[in-house]
Amino acid sequence: MRKRARSAIAGASLVLLLAVAGCSSSDVPKPMPTPTQSVPADPALTSVFPDDFTGAVAKTETVRLADAIVSLLPASIVVNVANTEQLVPATASSRSYYGVLRIISLDPTNDPVAISKAMVQKIEASGWTQRESSDDATGVHLVTLLSNSKPNISWLLQLSGDPRVAGQSVIQLQLVSPDLPS
Repeated sequence: MRKRARSAIAGASLVLLLAVAGCSSSDVPKPMPTPTQSVPADPALTSVFPDDFTGAVAKTETVRLADAIVSLLPASIVVNVANTEQLVPATASSRSYYGVLRIISLDPTNDPVAISKAMVQKIEASGWTQRESSDDATGVHLVTLLSNSKPNISWLLQLSGDPRVAGQSVIQLQLVSPDLPS
């Protein structure tokens, strides 16, 4: 799973660099719940791993989950969603899986870091577990989450808010399915 995540991260990072060559945040209030508010679970964010897990099933469930995550965003702030998805073939060192990459351009008055953090709260409230979280020197906030405590049936999600380019507000979603059976 680590090799798959690294490959997805490397590919998505290249796409992100080409797509948003530099994003910036504005002084808009951060839309995050206060610590005293509870964040309700969203059943649409719960992954479903069937007994017969095939490439077609992996595609359907991975796209469904990606759509559910994107739908956390109010349509009024979404300018564009660039979508790339594919069944990644097995190699000598890793099995096949289905991957989705979505680059979500927001109205530039929105803070992508604050919004991605609010999305993570909703995703965690729906049963996902945060594995890593980081903020780099450029202000990009990156979070890695797993849909299940059992790695062999878990979807891996990386969600980032990128404020580097002035006048652009970008959230990147990378989602990979569990490995397909050999």
